[in-house]
Amino acid sequence: MKALIIYAPALHRAYIELFKKHHDASIFLLGSEFVHRFPRMERDIRALDADSVKKALNGMGFSNVKVLKESDLKRITKSDKVIMPEEDVSHNFVKKHLQNKDVEFVNVFLRWDKSNTKKKSAVITNEAISRDEFDRRMMIKAREESKKSPDWWRQIGAVIVKDGKALVSGFNKPLPITQIHNIFGDPRSNYDHGESYELSKFIHAEAGLIAVAAKNGMKIDGASIYVTTFPCPSCAKSIAVAGIKEVYYSEGYSLLDAEDILKSFGVKIVRVRED
Repeated sequence: MKALIIYAPALHRAYIELFKKHHDASIFLLGSEFVHRFPRMERDIRALDADSVKKALNGMGFSNVKVLKESDLKRITKSDKVIMPEEDVSHNFVKKHLQNKDVEFVNVFLRWDKSNTKKKSAVITNEAISRDEFDRRMMIKAREESKKSPDWWRQIGAVIVKDGKALVSGFNKPLPITQIHNIFGDPRSNYDHGESYELSKFIHAEAGLIAVAAKNGMKIDGASIYVTTFPCPSCAKSIAVAGIKEVYYSEGYSLLDAEDILKSFGVKIVRVRED
């Protein structure tokens, strides 16, 4: 007997090809009973429930599909062969439930798992505070931009301002296409706040605006940037090197390495109070 045990949060070609390749195996889908024991999996809002995947596979002609239950584990441990995708959920499952079983891990890319990809205080000491009408208006504009972001992790909006005029505004967005993160998910979902912030399908709002300004020949040296959330270290580097001299933000961020970068370039940091 051969058993294919798999976490299938979505159905796309790679999953179907894997099922076809192992058509002679009993397919066991990992449902929330097992998957939610793995940290952060609930963040994947695109994920289908296992029962829905089973019905879809049945409709495609796969009759040997079952949503795995605790009661099935004894049966599986007696299987001649167990196959699982080479990814974090699989290894976590084997470690907890199939420690004494020889499992074949197949190298196939199905989703962004953690293997494919310091939390600090979010309060800046001695920060400047602004309740200025113009600053509040620009922050409202940045917040309106943030609502356009399709990122389920964090929506960020930003506006670059110079000489009292908004030059360019935007939000964090996935590349190369708007819904790319809904295909395999986003590797960023595997990490907590402040961890591996660079591992994402998204371009950050600040970096995107600086790139757009450069493309359109806008002179942003000496400009200000309004951003809904304090910049990450990568964006702080871009802001500093671009010559932006003021960063206005509304909410803190779990990494404050950016503060040192900005201050070393003489960038003024101001928190805008919207209350």
